[in-house]
Amino acid sequence: MLEDLDQMLAWLLAALIRPTSGLYGEYDLRPGDRDPAPEAPARYGGQERPELTGTTHVRDLHRDLRELGFLLAPADATTFTTATWLAVMEFQRYASLPDSATEREPGRATLTEGMAADSPVLKAGPRSAFPAAPPFRVCVDGEVLEVGGVTADGFGVTRGVQDTVAAAHAAGAEVELIRWSDRLVPVPARFYERYAEPITGVVNPWTRFVLRRWKQRRRRCPIVVEAWDLRDNQPDRLHRMTDGRAGNAEASNIEAGNAGANDVEAGSVEAGGVWAGNVWGREVTANGPRFYVRDLTRTWPRPARPPVAPAHPELDVAGDWRVLGTPPPDVPPDWQGPRSWPEFGHTWRPEGEMLPEHLLPAPGHDGSEGGGGRGPTLRELLDAADRAPLSTYKVVRAVSEVEAVGYFDGLNAYDRAFVSLGPCHWTAGLAAGPAPGAAVGEAELPGFLAYLKATDRVAFAEAVGRFGIDVALAWGANGAALFDENQRKYTSRPAVPQEGGGRRPLATVEEYDMFRGWHWFYRFQMAARTVDGFRRAMWPMARLRIRDIGETPWDAPAGPPTWTVPSPDGPRPARVKEVVTSERGMALVYRWHIRAPANMVSGGRAGPVLRGVHEAAVKEDPAAFAGTPDTWGDAAERALVAELRKQGGGSIEEVHEWPRLASRRRGFTLPVELLPEASDGGGRRLAVARGSFELDTSGLPFPPL
Repeated sequence: MLEDLDQMLAWLLAALIRPTSGLYGEYDLRPGDRDPAPEAPARYGGQERPELTGTTHVRDLHRDLRELGFLLAPADATTFTTATWLAVMEFQRYASLPDSATEREPGRATLTEGMAADSPVLKAGPRSAFPAAPPFRVCVDGEVLEVGGVTADGFGVTRGVQDTVAAAHAAGAEVELIRWSDRLVPVPARFYERYAEPITGVVNPWTRFVLRRWKQRRRRCPIVVEAWDLRDNQPDRLHRMTDGRAGNAEASNIEAGNAGANDVEAGSVEAGGVWAGNVWGREVTANGPRFYVRDLTRTWPRPARPPVAPAHPELDVAGDWRVLGTPPPDVPPDWQGPRSWPEFGHTWRPEGEMLPEHLLPAPGHDGSEGGGGRGPTLRELLDAADRAPLSTYKVVRAVSEVEAVGYFDGLNAYDRAFVSLGPCHWTAGLAAGPAPGAAVGEAELPGFLAYLKATDRVAFAEAVGRFGIDVALAWGANGAALFDENQRKYTSRPAVPQEGGGRRPLATVEEYDMFRGWHWFYRFQMAARTVDGFRRAMWPMARLRIRDIGETPWDAPAGPPTWTVPSPDGPRPARVKEVVTSERGMALVYRWHIRAPANMVSGGRAGPVLRGVHEAAVKEDPAAFAGTPDTWGDAAERALVAELRKQGGGSIEEVHEWPRLASRRRGFTLPVELLPEASDGGGRRLAVARGSFELDTSGLPFPPL
């Protein structure tokens, strides 16, 4: 209590005067700073300081960050790199939370008595070095023992687990917890212990002040990502890395556990390798392990649900690691990263499924900020007088099963788009190439986040805002500033706060790569699982895409229109929505526009592939296309759908056949058997009849054009 009072007084003085810490010469370390070297003078706080010799402020920062569990920081590096900047931001993010973790004191135990090879009892202490409740695993002289119970004079253990051999051990032998997360204890972070400034990645006075507190109190990163080898599709043991590079060809000295200030603690050391105990990025690139998260905070409100791993209810499943393509041996892949697929047990089922009750607004609510409640079920959509929500949901759901495997938490972060999520799998950015300095273009995930921020600021803050991510452009009334007229989509960039005010859009691969790391992957995943407003904002954003595609003129402004159709305001040139009018047809166009927008819409008019589809359909059945689109019948619609299917490839086929090709392994619970039989006898599928698609436009902002 007295120490807390001292800390409160220290915080009050810091708030009234200036935070001081005694760390790093009180310099605001930032990208480009460096310790002095024969070839270059010291640079601290963004200024050359040739008068300083023998200082090690940047190296000390790296060692401190790694001691606290932020392994993005290069080990013992003397230059403040982009990796350092990312690590400092991660520290600022976690130091902002109301929950933290502290390392057990002491961190290791020893045998208090010798242990025979067949002894079922481990006598070791102090007890404070161990978790309060079994099961947990320890390592003694290379042997792994599972602690299954507590006895009066020790711990009941199973000997020689994880393919190790039971052996005798002498008194005084070190007993080490295998899991880094077992060494941590959750603790609250009081207001006077937390970082409350913008997350800039600069080691400003408040960062140093809080970091010193973390060091003094043995605070550690409270969210730990673990790589587990499986048995019977359940986590069995922490993955062991035998390669000294820890699976990371680009950062050979990044370990998978937690690094001390003066030594390396790579998770736990085992003969032949290290156990992957705290993974941030490319430390583990094997495709066998499954990644789980042990979250010691209350950052994400978890619904009551069965654990994904009954033997380890403390774990949240995250996904696995995927390498895109098959690079030659000894050649690092251009693109790799996490993914989460329901087939492999990576998603929450059924809570993560894109059911209408999770996606659509609650009845009587327009979907704006502060809604909540439960959306309509499929049965309720079928019974409703308004057919548009059901028709639109079927189209969105069919395409989501291709894009997002039908799950909010079905993400991928293994390609040049960095991370993709949502029913359209909006991407964070599109890289020009794999080089760290390569440019990254604008993309649709920041566009969605801009919409979310404009319509539900609470959900935006819960999902990304509290972690220091903003958007470069404001949505405004209708997204006009983000709207790409050429391809009819909304794009922007993520932005980060700058020291001194303002924000800076991210621009290069090495900056965007933060979203490929496991901690950001987990944040997006948990937002998709638990932030109601984040999920429900996807419904209007998906519908905006369909609306804007449909409103695209078939022809360019110059020249006479191909067709003129009637409208309430008088005759006008035809638009895409007058040419393709069925549920199945619009779903195919919608899916194709996500995959390759310019094929469907280009130059603000119907794109070359879509126009080619029409031309091919006319050749097959000219009589069906006599007159203007408002006079065409079912034969014309079927011909258009057939050509879209013929030219579209595998993913188009999946949408065309929805829901008949849905994988049983995905665990879908949507009761598609409730859907009525299609009028064409094709089963419970998207309707192909002319005019069968009805777009739900309720609550949408007015068009940007």
